[in-house]
Amino acid sequence: MHWPWPCIKTLPKNWREKIEFFALDMNAGYFKAVRKLCPNAEIAVDRFHLTQDLNKAFNDVRKDEFKAAQRRKDDFQVGMLEAGRRFILMERNPSLSIEEQNLLGKLKMLNTNINAAMLIVDYFHKVLDKTSVPKFRKALAQWYGLVRTAGIKRLRKFAAQIRKYRLNIEAYIKSNLTTAISEGINNKIKVLKRMGYGYTNQESFQLKILQRCGFLNSNFIDTSSWHWHIPHPH
Repeated sequence: MHWPWPCIKTLPKNWREKIEFFALDMNAGYFKAVRKLCPNAEIAVDRFHLTQDLNKAFNDVRKDEFKAAQRRKDDFQVGMLEAGRRFILMERNPSLSIEEQNLLGKLKMLNTNINAAMLIVDYFHKVLDKTSVPKFRKALAQWYGLVRTAGIKRLRKFAAQIRKYRLNIEAYIKSNLTTAISEGINNKIKVLKRMGYGYTNQESFQLKILQRCGFLNSNFIDTSSWHWHIPHPH
């Protein structure tokens, strides 16, 4: 993947060499570009993408247990594990009625894999909440122990991914840096492109993006040479 390179190259070399942290998702092309052009930067893996992958792993566990419950003709677990309820199982602090809490408690008692998976998901969020690398490492070691004890293949695969990116997660712990702002800007760009039904003039599209995202304020633009201009009050 080559397209991130021109974007980073717009920064002068001496600026790029001063960058300390760079927040990315787990994309090999992005990593390659940053390592080449910003050699002194630590790459921090974005928390949102980590939890997104964790939620996917948990949802795969839910699907496996749902199918197993169907084979056993366990109507209670089939109802509790259906796709429409997955957000209740995955949410950190769900707002549940007393009846829903009791049903969830019953499911945890009956299904050890779901119970273990929910504990592992919840504890992983607490691992990412740590404010120092030593605390993070200690909590992560305990989390690995939970995953090994549970023995759930889907979560062990996710744990292997965490091992691969551990140093990048530590960079996130140190910097508390995420891609939230850039993701928000990307969403605005996508909406703008749909609203304009595409743009044939790349420069106009770039200016429109800057305007929409607040980086282009007409009050600070000299329009005197344009065919039309913004009137200035006397």
